[in-house]
Amino acid sequence: MQNTVIKLTEIKKKLTRLPVDKLDEVEDFLGFLLSLHEKKGADVAQMKGIWAGKGFERIDAKKEIKSLRKDLSKSILKKGV
Repeated sequence: MQNTVIKLTEIKKKLTRLPVDKLDEVEDFLGFLLSLHEKKGADVAQMKGIWAGKGFERIDAKKEIKSLRKDLSKSILKKGV
């Protein structure tokens, strides 16, 4: 965080030394950089709901977990004998 504050302060100092007619170019360039940054974030795919309507809604999760634990317990007990 401190490095960011220092970097921003340095950039602001440099901007004050620029001729007024160059500030428009800086603003355009900043807009360009921001547009590139925003495009990278736009590639995020949303996965919410991809399994909806595939039949998983009918699964009784508690029953399935109980059955799997029972099978696993049996398997572990067989190995111990």
